[in-house]
Amino acid sequence: MGIISWRSREPADWHGYLTQFHRDHVGAIEEILQRCMSGGRTPYSWLARAVAESCTTVLDIACGTGAVGRELTRPGRTVLGVDMSGHELAEAQRRNPDGVFLRADARRLPLADNSMPAVVSSFGFAVVRPMPVLAREVERVLAPGGIVAIISPALHSLRPHDIPAISKLAGALHSRPYLPHQQPRGVLTGLFAARGIRKVEDARERYTYTINDREDAERLLEAMYLPGVAAARIGTAVDSLARSAARRPVEVTIPMRRFVGIK
Repeated sequence: MGIISWRSREPADWHGYLTQFHRDHVGAIEEILQRCMSGGRTPYSWLARAVAESCTTVLDIACGTGAVGRELTRPGRTVLGVDMSGHELAEAQRRNPDGVFLRADARRLPLADNSMPAVVSSFGFAVVRPMPVLAREVERVLAPGGIVAIISPALHSLRPHDIPAISKLAGALHSRPYLPHQQPRGVLTGLFAARGIRKVEDARERYTYTINDREDAERLLEAMYLPGVAAARIGTAVDSLARSAARRPVEVTIPMRRFVGIK
């Protein structure tokens, strides 16, 4: 049965679900993305490469445990990481004691208009709702001539040979990982264009997470948003992946999208 046959379950309280997820699974998403590779690079390094070396201040929205900020760290540059989760921010500070972090709602940033020469976000535009409000806030704080760079999953970019492993996982879960924003190509472009931000790039890159054993399978499932999926279903999915990995490594394709715009 194909992956599109299973529906992900939207929680009634998405914000509440996110709050609990990032309290219970601190650093889980970073752990997976740090092991997702394409040409020897992670999605975080791909995002960081969109920021010019000369940029002295960068705002990292939905920073989590600060992976993008660590990629962006340079002498003479300040990276301000913003997140709603105090648990993720505490871990970010532990991993980067010299980092600058702020607990705040990305939809209501306590920052001045036109104050940030660069804004980046890994997954922020996939999870923060409503997305037009987030885009409006990004435009408000972004300085004229500044850049915004975003990465998020691009499941619409899956290829036929990617489907079996993901379909098997979805079948075991009776669900797909949930993300509220799966934007077709052009949606972000139009959203930002309406705010005076011109598209520079809208690119796709394919990353691979390799499952060698049960621990790798558990890590992958821990990092997925699975609202409404029973623990027994998650255990079944882990068992299925672990059995397959015992025969040979299982490669799970995670297509990513990078959008870059300039104000």
